[in-house]
Amino acid sequence: MNQKDRAARSIFASRLRWWEWLLLVAALGLFATQDLLASPMKSAAFDEQYHLTAGYSYLRTGDARLATTHPPLMGLLGGLALLGKTVTLPLDNPAWVASDRFLFSDLFLWEANPDPQALLVAARQPIILVGLLLLTGLFFFARQLIGGRASWLVLLLATFDPNLLANARVVTTDLGLACFLLLALWRLWCWLENRSFGNLILTGLCAGLAMSAKYTGLFFWPSAFFITWLYPTTDQVKSTRQDNLWRRWLGLAAIGLVAWGILWIVYDFTFGLIPDLNLPVPVPAPFYWQQLINTYFRIVDMQGARYDFFWGEASNQGWWDYFPVALAVKTPLPLLLLFGAGLFTVARQQRWRRTSVLWVLPLIFLALGLTGILTIGYRHILPAIPCMILLAGYTATPPKPFLRQEVSPSATIRRWLPTTSISLLALWLVVGSLRIWPHQEAFFNELAGDWYNWSNILVDSNLDWGQDLPALRQTMEQLEISEVNLAYFGKAVPERYGVRYRPLPSYLRFVDGIELNAYNPYQPEPGWYAISASELRLGLFQPENVNLYAYFRTLRPIARAGYSIYLYQVTYPATLPVKRMAIFGEPIMQLSPEKVGAPPTGQPPQQRVQVKWLKSPATALYPLGKDFSPPATGNYQVVDANYSDVFTLLGYTQQPAQAQPGQAVQITLYWQVGNQLMPMPAPTRGSPLSAFVHVIDGDPTKVVTQYDGWETALRGLEPGDVIVHQATLDISDQVKPGHYDILIGLYSPQNGARLLVKSTAEQADSVKVGTLEIK
Repeated sequence: MNQKDRAARSIFASRLRWWEWLLLVAALGLFATQDLLASPMKSAAFDEQYHLTAGYSYLRTGDARLATTHPPLMGLLGGLALLGKTVTLPLDNPAWVASDRFLFSDLFLWEANPDPQALLVAARQPIILVGLLLLTGLFFFARQLIGGRASWLVLLLATFDPNLLANARVVTTDLGLACFLLLALWRLWCWLENRSFGNLILTGLCAGLAMSAKYTGLFFWPSAFFITWLYPTTDQVKSTRQDNLWRRWLGLAAIGLVAWGILWIVYDFTFGLIPDLNLPVPVPAPFYWQQLINTYFRIVDMQGARYDFFWGEASNQGWWDYFPVALAVKTPLPLLLLFGAGLFTVARQQRWRRTSVLWVLPLIFLALGLTGILTIGYRHILPAIPCMILLAGYTATPPKPFLRQEVSPSATIRRWLPTTSISLLALWLVVGSLRIWPHQEAFFNELAGDWYNWSNILVDSNLDWGQDLPALRQTMEQLEISEVNLAYFGKAVPERYGVRYRPLPSYLRFVDGIELNAYNPYQPEPGWYAISASELRLGLFQPENVNLYAYFRTLRPIARAGYSIYLYQVTYPATLPVKRMAIFGEPIMQLSPEKVGAPPTGQPPQQRVQVKWLKSPATALYPLGKDFSPPATGNYQVVDANYSDVFTLLGYTQQPAQAQPGQAVQITLYWQVGNQLMPMPAPTRGSPLSAFVHVIDGDPTKVVTQYDGWETALRGLEPGDVIVHQATLDISDQVKPGHYDILIGLYSPQNGARLLVKSTAEQADSVKVGTLEIK
């Protein structure tokens, strides 16, 4: 190392010429442009709403209560972009008081604000800036560590790496962790080369930011320990090996203090006890350490509680080879080849100790992956990718000079082969990344085969993280599909993206309730189905529901939305007989195929079964209205009120006709299914529909008594079906004698929207059907 190289231990290595600055800015612009253009095309990724809500609420209130499973730094950065906007934060909601991060994030993003996608797109922009910081750090780190030629190759590989691009446009923790760990390793290397106070402070700063981005940022410390121990003594440090190590350990302890100080700043200088440790001494940022402990035990509790998927197998035990395979199929092949060549170059030059700053941290992350814990996504080893890119940069080190007189063809080939090979591999990576844009989060390399095979290798955030609702809407428009049956893996609300759908049981939406109970997994109803890749392979991620969508695994999708949502059209021969039957109480998916009239697995159907699910035998159903006639006796009253073509209230009966305070009144409602079987917009969770019966004292707001409920699943119903629905009204002892109006309506329990009654008069959201006399 010459004197000029030693002087290059500043942040910017050596001065760039003007055209080099232009190339650097152009590369950063290419990276940012890809993400800025793709971001509006992507719905909220699975965890985005949690991180953004925790970070933004922390900015607004100074309270980090929602930053439980991860530190708040990345959410804070995303929230900064919202500070100048009109944003509603519903702090008066009980979910905030209860620190319910799941419910409160739903309320904040999807209900309290009119344009959640605009908030997400804005919040993603600071994360893209973190991605640019990562690229800049990679470029100058490579320039210092390897050389000028290598820095350009490293920059090119990072600019078009699909995994870095995908994670740089979502408000999650993984890109921030990868960035700050890389910067911490860079400054640690600079400190080992030249133990200056500035390098010590910068290393601690970056390490503290890594800890504040994600709990696995703590892996920097075992990495730093081994790197510090392995790294050779430099020319600038004149001391014995033992003396040098002691000085390094002391410096590393000082770096730790700086990092802890940064963490303390992020947590607003809070100071207190850690309850679960029972320590008598208060510490800085106690919330961080307490939630770290909680997260550890939560991960332990998760083991065996949910099923994950890998290479055609669903299991709750994890796999030791999950991350090696993920690395092999999710990393671009050109990068893998260059990485292998770079390792060979390092080994041939016997520089393994000097390059320990690049390979120790990835080995620690890979070792964690070999335990089989949290086998849910390539993103958990994302910090290894910048190190792999840097090691790939060693392929661009200048070749040994050839003798002038050596002008044979073989010498010419040896001279140009490395440069040509590297150029072709780099071109391969660029073309492959651009071809899949804007769907880089679903990138798989050529080893994974056809796109439909990808979901047979890996799902979850490797392929399907809830990102393709805009693509689903676009695909539906192209195929002229008015409505789909949707099994969606994600936390976004499909109707917010213009998707018309009838919900299927899926990971978040309708994970309980009558709609899940009514889905027939053996013979789905005719129609269009949109099934997320994760749902296709795992159903509800629970052992009894893994085969919830096994029917569709035997079919080839007709189309896809992005790469994560598959579209199928279920049809049956017109000559196939249809058997209609009602199931009471027990979920259909828990019944055997024989019990619901479906053929055994692998056998062709002799009939199609249309199952209709009722909560209890107290509710009656007449398929297609056959055999139904209004009761001939009693006080049946004709109503004939059409609720938005979803249901028509044919009439009702009331027993007794007159009531007394303290008595119960039985109302029997007679509904007929209309042409639109699902009220729109669909709710965000729970039952999609409920009926209400209000007894009012003149003013609709003066409700004397009421009934609210619904006993029949919408799934399986057909136009013309008649439902006889029982409603009980309890009359309070305090109700005064008199005549009271009876109002009947339908509404969504989730957003409170009522179905309008179609009539020649002014539209209303309920129907006055009669009066109730209280004696």
